[in-house]
Amino acid sequence: MSSQTPHTPTTPSSTCPSNDTTCTNNNKANNNNQTNTTLQFRRKLSHLSYPLAPLLSITSGISHPHFPTTILAYHLLTEQQLDELAHWYHQRTPGEWSFCYPLPVVDRWWIGSIRGDGNGRPGIEDKRRRFGRFVGLGGCESPVVRGGVDDERNGGEDEDKEREREREQRAMELWVEGQMKMREEKAERELMGGRKGCW
Repeated sequence: MSSQTPHTPTTPSSTCPSNDTTCTNNNKANNNNQTNTTLQFRRKLSHLSYPLAPLLSITSGISHPHFPTTILAYHLLTEQQLDELAHWYHQRTPGEWSFCYPLPVVDRWWIGSIRGDGNGRPGIEDKRRRFGRFVGLGGCESPVVRGGVDDERNGGEDEDKEREREREQRAMELWVEGQMKMREEKAERELMGGRKGCW
């Protein structure tokens, strides 16, 4: 029987000859890459775990049970949850309370984009972005619109769909104007104590 010495694992520094600077520099570069990756991961993890303050409903005074508590939870919301949240905060269907929030999105909730299903309905990313804007998250602004067509689109949308979208947008704008006028008249009536004319 021959006696064998047990195999000892070698570390990268022990495989480099002591005078080989290329090998040493490569090891330092690998360590720097690992450090950078670790720092990037920690930053991303810190960002995703950032807590969100719950938004309270104007009518009930409580937040929705599915309101995201962190940035990660916001990114994991399903389309059904986004629709429920929009309804809870009066943003899915225009109503009396829709414009009482600081950044309402009710006028855009159902308007689609290229990310939607192709039938003019918004996709989950559109809804997520709009809900993010509603709760005040940065970077959730709508895409820039030039000439009535999103920059995301490369044209090519037929004119009938574009005219229909413009009609819907105008109808929503008229509805908003009407709601604002009704609010002003109501506030004026309350200020005057319900009396008409002069004091």
